[in-house]
Amino acid sequence: MLEHALSIIPNISKCSKTSKKIIVRIDINSPIKNDKILDDYRLRAHARTISILSDAGSRVVILAHQGRPGQDDFTSLEIHKNLLEKYVGKSIMFIEDIIGPYALNKIDNMENGDIVMLENVRLLSEEVVEGPPERQANTWLVRKLAPHADYFVFDGFAVAHRSQPSVVGFPMVMPSCMGYVMERELAALSEIWRNRKLTLIVVGGAKVPESLRAIKEALDKGLADKVLVGGLVSVVMASARSRVGPSLRQFLEGMGLLSEVERARTLLESYGDFIVLPDDFRSRSGTLDSSNLDEVPGDIGDATIAKFSEIIANYEYVVITGPMGKIEEPEFFAGTRRILEAASRRKAIIGGGHTILSAEKAGVLDKIFHVSTGGRAFLMALSEELPAVNALVESAKRFWL
Repeated sequence: MLEHALSIIPNISKCSKTSKKIIVRIDINSPIKNDKILDDYRLRAHARTISILSDAGSRVVILAHQGRPGQDDFTSLEIHKNLLEKYVGKSIMFIEDIIGPYALNKIDNMENGDIVMLENVRLLSEEVVEGPPERQANTWLVRKLAPHADYFVFDGFAVAHRSQPSVVGFPMVMPSCMGYVMERELAALSEIWRNRKLTLIVVGGAKVPESLRAIKEALDKGLADKVLVGGLVSVVMASARSRVGPSLRQFLEGMGLLSEVERARTLLESYGDFIVLPDDFRSRSGTLDSSNLDEVPGDIGDATIAKFSEIIANYEYVVITGPMGKIEEPEFFAGTRRILEAASRRKAIIGGGHTILSAEKAGVLDKIFHVSTGGRAFLMALSEELPAVNALVESAKRFWL
């Protein structure tokens, strides 16, 4: 499917034309603390797509998001605009609007090479609802913006696994292309797919439901020989195997993860031989045995670091998504750093904002075989079709072939 998609979806050169208005969906969702972007890798990556279009004389309209409504990192994109402007090397007009008359008027009056960035697209409630592409093509976002543009360029690989209006709606109603980032990501995925028997997957981070789903899909379809698990995902899975103390149970309940413990138990019953969990964890009070967790750990332990590193050394390709612990706390960064160091000696593919941030902090980013702008999106793309890719393929059939 991926190689077919690469052969049929037009790349950015097909859409980069002078005087044409182009809606570009990028994903610059980034780790943020105190209104400061902690890692700007995605902004740097997407700057090339924006520059290619603007340099060709296209009139570029940027769509992006940050966080989700109700989350601490749900904020305006103005701080992103300032950084993107720096990497593109051109002025970008920020518009505190998305589909209102003010935004549409500004778009209609753009000059060749102009770049505008619209406000956080998830301010529109319909953007956080997933649905079939044809339905998403009928949303206010698409119906209002599409008539004011000539082409749609999808470059937001990190959100390619979402069937949302800004991802799958536009390709249904207008000629569409894939951006520079999207093309690179699909090429890397194709290589991993061809060499999947030599691939190890390492899953960490705090996105438990998505990670459990991705692990199951990957193992169901034989896309990896083994899966190593760290981060909060491993705490939930370890809880399915061991006695859980009251403080940890209270924590999992507060995070809404008790039901995920049952999902993890089912997954382990089916694939226990292929999933490697930590033998020990590190907490503020010291080392914790994974068979008897009575407090919330912050990192994988020394024995687990050694075990995981030895396993990694036996594989040609290592896909890592998510850190092994609470990387924002220095005392809990060792596990993530050591695993990334081990992976950097193989053909490592890393993805996700916090994983990229960790690789930069560990000083191994320049040794990584492929840095993906998407964490779970990359992992999910190995095991299932991405809505964005399907929409772009359909768009190619409708408007280009």
